[in-house]
Amino acid sequence: MKKYILILLVTFAFSGNADHLVLNKVCITPDQAEMIEIYNPLSESVDLSNYYLSDSNKYYQWINGESIGNFDFLIKFPSGTSIPSEETYIVTTQTSEDFFNYYGYESNLSILDENLEVVEYGVNPNLSGSEEMLVLFYWDGESQIIQDVDYFLWGDYDKGVFKSVDDGYTFDDTILENQKFIRSYLSSDFYDSLYVRLSIDEVEENQNDGNGITGHDETSENFNFSWSIEGIEKEMSFLDIINGVYDCAGNSQDGCPLGSLDCPIVNPSGMIVDYFDITQFGGPHAVTIEDEEGFRIELTIWPDNWDIANDPEYSNLLEPPYNRYFVQALGNVFEYNGEKQILVCDVNDFEILQSYDMEGEFDGTQTFDKASINPSPYVLVPSANEVLDFSYSFPSNSRVIVRIFDLSGRFVTTLVDKYYESSGTVNRQEFYSAWDGTNQMGQVQMPGTYIMHIEASNFQTGKTTIDTAPVVIGINK
Repeated sequence: MKKYILILLVTFAFSGNADHLVLNKVCITPDQAEMIEIYNPLSESVDLSNYYLSDSNKYYQWINGESIGNFDFLIKFPSGTSIPSEETYIVTTQTSEDFFNYYGYESNLSILDENLEVVEYGVNPNLSGSEEMLVLFYWDGESQIIQDVDYFLWGDYDKGVFKSVDDGYTFDDTILENQKFIRSYLSSDFYDSLYVRLSIDEVEENQNDGNGITGHDETSENFNFSWSIEGIEKEMSFLDIINGVYDCAGNSQDGCPLGSLDCPIVNPSGMIVDYFDITQFGGPHAVTIEDEEGFRIELTIWPDNWDIANDPEYSNLLEPPYNRYFVQALGNVFEYNGEKQILVCDVNDFEILQSYDMEGEFDGTQTFDKASINPSPYVLVPSANEVLDFSYSFPSNSRVIVRIFDLSGRFVTTLVDKYYESSGTVNRQEFYSAWDGTNQMGQVQMPGTYIMHIEASNFQTGKTTIDTAPVVIGINK
């Protein structure tokens, strides 16, 4: 079975200079995905022994014995815990097991952990809510005041905090009506469910005369400019999509732009293995993608929404040979003639995650004075998703062309057309193979015998050598 390996390298490029820890990501829905990520932008590790985290605007009153409320939480980080330089620390409001089951990796801390020295929460300590705040603060355990480290506010200013000189603080916080919160999520779908800090620049934040740990007024930041709303990265299995877990009951004609319907939005990733042009019959472009288990899903792209066939950046995805591009698409799931289809509205809902070199593996350790072609095995079964393994050798300074013909001499497709300066052998197998039994239009050929033909031409000498070999397209029995 073919396996697709995708390595995603994610780089968080911060700008500016930060002098304290910052809240980096906040997910508030669904419940099992709730998390807070803290980032250390400093050049040294930060000890969290006297750091606290809370979603209650009474956090600064809690140190004097007041309750934080029935629906909020306040925790102290375990003594000896630290965040290394330029690394993150993840806290979940759920159990560690629930977090792992959702994301597939471990959190650093659960607020439900019974081993915490200080933890207080009410009947529902979740973050979920259309408006709320979150604060990371420092308290030495003795003084009558705390020091804000970082603060985040969403939905409205009603749940924000306002500490003042009347409360014993050196400065007043920004008055609630002037605090610039970020909007709530528009929906609970994965594509709109994660607050992400854009940089460590705390935009428009007052750097002086504040109650923060470094003298900032953490309540003055303009979160609309320094944060964004993105989607949580959750893999959705092809099998679940095929089995109807994410089906949309709405009409696909109303599905664009993405989010127009109250339907689950899926984000499958897979290798493009086929394309069918239905636009000539009044239909969409149909792109088939396959996961590593061999399950396949069709992406439908209507030319009125996105004319991918004439898009200079993406049109080559529709051309054989396939198995060259690993892509991700966002869309709603609809059913047509018993088959699941994902409606892709436009280019913004589609991404090439990885492309593969289809030139094959070159071995230049041997010298050849004529061309040769060697298919193996000789039988190819396209209906079983097979591709033809083959190798070819050639002299130096050659333009090498490999074509497929049927027995009558009718041209089927071109597999190779490339100039090689050095003599050698190219092996094309699995991903590197250029033939899956289709013609130049991507249409599967009838069962029968075909001819692989190689031609190697030296433009300097005018010498051309050729070789042929039979291959057979078979069928499943």
